[in-house]
Amino acid sequence: MRTFRYVAMFSIVAAALAVLTLGGCSSDRTNPAAPDRAAVSAQDLDPAAALGPAAATRPDIAAAIAVQDRATPALLKHGGVIGTGTSVDEQGKPVVLVYTERHGVTGVPAEVEGVPTRVRFVGTVVPYAKPGGGTALQMGTSTGNDKECASGTLGCVVVKGGTRYFLSNNHVFARENAGATGERIDAPGRYDGKPRCAQTAQCATLANAVSISFSNNNAVDAALALPIATRAYTTLQAGGYTPSTATVPATIGLACKKTGRTTKLTTGSVQALNVTIRVQYTGGVATFVNQIQFPGQFINSGDSGSLAVTQTGNNPVALMFAGGTGGSFGNPIDTVLQALGGATIAP
Repeated sequence: MRTFRYVAMFSIVAAALAVLTLGGCSSDRTNPAAPDRAAVSAQDLDPAAALGPAAATRPDIAAAIAVQDRATPALLKHGGVIGTGTSVDEQGKPVVLVYTERHGVTGVPAEVEGVPTRVRFVGTVVPYAKPGGGTALQMGTSTGNDKECASGTLGCVVVKGGTRYFLSNNHVFARENAGATGERIDAPGRYDGKPRCAQTAQCATLANAVSISFSNNNAVDAALALPIATRAYTTLQAGGYTPSTATVPATIGLACKKTGRTTKLTTGSVQALNVTIRVQYTGGVATFVNQIQFPGQFINSGDSGSLAVTQTGNNPVALMFAGGTGGSFGNPIDTVLQALGGATIAP
């Protein structure tokens, strides 16, 4: 989704979401469902939040904090462990959290001084880069067409015919079919300019966009931009990881993550495949087929163009483009790359 000056959810309007189907198209339009709490993974749940501020004053919590402090130096010596914390389990009992930058970290003790441990994968934790500075432009950050006050997300770097391009959505780079080849692409998008809507630094020019149809079915909302020679960039995502060059097809329950302009690094599992969905654009309602659905909190306005990858291996899965209260939607990445003339994910 993009962020706009006058419309918070420009690329999707909640009332325009159609019935999700697993087997075909639907002509009915319905209101979006309430957030699907059952779909949130156990790692995303926060039992401590339900305890409120009083938890900090509980003697057993204070004792666990003291244990954590004593255990931290030894725990940080384990390869892959990058931090610790104190929380509670599903029964409200204290646990020491052990944060890891990768899955499969071994050697973490099941308890320390009688307090159980819980391993929590968080990935590489880094400060989020702000585009427009003196360092290389990272993916997963703000971008937009210079001809509008809007902001979406730089998804990743791809290669086509030996040339590198930035990947995002048609409605981010190409103004919903209105963009012409060679138009200026900025990073950050002008919605994030200071003052708002002020012109920002150029990063690329529009190279190619797959047209969005408002009468026939669509498979992708995708576009490419050619980086300018004077703007340094990297394939690294601002969330601290680099997408793999090997894509994988989505499967129900597949654990994924994405880095976007608005919600930064989020995680969520694939909830549905073969989705048919109607999306409200400014130019009308466009129907998309064979899409992938993620939880509603996976992306938000401004995250359009972000790349969903697997939590393990960072394999690209989907190009995110739209969402509503009850779901977030992405184009299968292999379909996107094919639609753009056989592009591949850049190393």
